[in-house]
Amino acid sequence: MKRLLLVFLVLFFASSAFAQIHIIDDFEDGDLGHFQGSRPKFSGSTTGILDDLVALDSTAAYTGAASLKFTLRDDPALTTAWFVRFISGPPLANLAANDTLTADGWIGFAIKATGGSDSVWCGIGVDAPNTAHISDSSKLILDGQWHIYQWDLDDTTQWRRWVAAVGNPSNPTSIDALWFWAPNGTPDIQANLDYVVWNSTGYVPVEIVSFKADVTDNNVELRWITATELNNSGYEIERRAEGDSKFKKIGFVQGKGTATQSSIYTYQDAVTKMGAYSYRLKQVDFDGTFEYSNTIEVVVNAIPGEYTLAQNYPNPFNPATSITYNIPENGYVNLTVFNLLGEKVAELVNTMQEAGTHTVNFNASSLASGTYIYSLNVNGNSITKKMSLIK
Repeated sequence: MKRLLLVFLVLFFASSAFAQIHIIDDFEDGDLGHFQGSRPKFSGSTTGILDDLVALDSTAAYTGAASLKFTLRDDPALTTAWFVRFISGPPLANLAANDTLTADGWIGFAIKATGGSDSVWCGIGVDAPNTAHISDSSKLILDGQWHIYQWDLDDTTQWRRWVAAVGNPSNPTSIDALWFWAPNGTPDIQANLDYVVWNSTGYVPVEIVSFKADVTDNNVELRWITATELNNSGYEIERRAEGDSKFKKIGFVQGKGTATQSSIYTYQDAVTKMGAYSYRLKQVDFDGTFEYSNTIEVVVNAIPGEYTLAQNYPNPFNPATSITYNIPENGYVNLTVFNLLGEKVAELVNTMQEAGTHTVNFNASSLASGTYIYSLNVNGNSITKKMSLIK
C-alpha cells in the first residue's frame, strides 16, 4: 500500500507464519539499548541543533511499557539547516557495536513526535563492510501519535550512497543511525522512539480479517474486524446499487490510528429501494494513501408496502420529538404541523424523497403547550395525527 510506511505485524502467530522479525531495540530491559551513551548531537556529522540528553520513558510505548525519549532543539547561534545523525551503538556505530542483520528485508522504527514544523524529515543509515547508505527521507508526522517508518533494503530506489562503494546495502549490515532533517529555526521537537526492528517482509498498514453485512428489513449493518492498524485515519464506506457502474461514498468511520490489538467497527445503512447492493471499504492513511477491501454483496427485499405515519415519539413531548413515516414509492413529500385553529406552525419536509422509511426531528421550543396536528401528504395520500406538547 505504500513504499516507506509499512506495518510491523507484531502478533506472534502472524509473524511466525509470514515473516521473520528481529527486534533491535524495544527498551523493555530498563536501559537505552543500542542508544546507550548516545545523544542527538553525539555524531560530529550533526549540525544545527543543541545537545540534549536521552532517557527512558515509561509513560509512552508503541509496544510494551517503555520507549526512548529525546528532544531535537534548534541552535539559535547557527544559521544552518538541521542535519541530525542520531547514532546507534556509540562510540563505534559500526558492525561491532550493533546487531548484525541481513540486507534482504525491511528495517525501520516507530516514532511519535510533537512540535517542529511541516518540513521535518526522517530516515535511517546502515553500515556494511566498506560502505554506508542513507535511506530516502520520509516526512515526520508531528501529531503525537505513533507512526512506523520502514525501508526495503533490497530496493535500490530507497537508498543513496553515503560512504565508499556504490550499490545497495550488502551483507552483513547494521544500523548506523537515525537521521533527521529540518530547516534552520525549526521549533523544538519532542519525540519518543520505540520498536527498532528488522523484518523479512513488509505488510499493509491495516489488516482486515473479517468484513460482512447483515440485513434486517431495509437496514444493512456492515461489520469489520482488524487485527492490527498503522497510521490509519479511517474508512470511507462505499456502496454501489444494482445497475450502477460506480461506487459512491456514503459515510466515514474514524480509525484507531496505530493499534496492535483487534478492533471491531460497524456502520448502519438505511436502504430506501429494494435490490442488490455492493459494499466496500476504502481504508485511508493519515498521509492520504489508501487501499480497498474486498467487495461484499447483499439483497434488500423489505421496503415499506404502504403509506404509513407513525405516532410521534416521545408523546407527550418537551420540546423535541421524532416523526417516522413510510412511503412505498418515490414522491414529493410534505410534512406540516398545524395548531388546532388550522394555522401552519412548522413545515418539516417539503421535497422529493425516495421510497423507504424516513424520520424527521421536530423541535417545538418556540411553541406554547397544547395539542398540535401533523399531516403527511405524498402522491395523493394524506395521513394526519395529533401530538401533545407539555411544557
